[in-house]
Amino acid sequence: MTTSHYPHLFATLGEAATRLPDDLARTLESTFAALQEGEAPGTISLLHCLQHIRQGDAADGQPWPGKGRTPGQRLALARIDRANAGLTFLLELLHATERVRVDGDISQQVDDDAREGLLLACRGLAEYVDVQLHAA
Repeated sequence: MTTSHYPHLFATLGEAATRLPDDLARTLESTFAALQEGEAPGTISLLHCLQHIRQGDAADGQPWPGKGRTPGQRLALARIDRANAGLTFLLELLHATERVRVDGDISQQVDDDAREGLLLACRGLAEYVDVQLHAA
């Protein structure tokens, strides 16, 4: 599978496109090409959004500002921003489940496995932020 055979797919998935079966890649490429045809400039489309996300948009949906940083640094900072937004939400959710566990109605409580899952997700995101910070 080469970039020239599947330009839309490579623009969307990057090197991950090489791991797709050829029949699936062909189908996705034709779908992306059909979505691209006839679009007016500035039109919000699935392909446009996927490409925008691939370019490293931050938690606010915008690319990280350039200001003297390399494209790799901007991508890492955008990833940090998204991971931090996810981590903040998970911690707020974990905090709310703890308040309900202590003071709330039994029907609103989540079980120990769900709370442990939230903790593990928080740890994973925090570790990811650390890796991305060192990459930036």
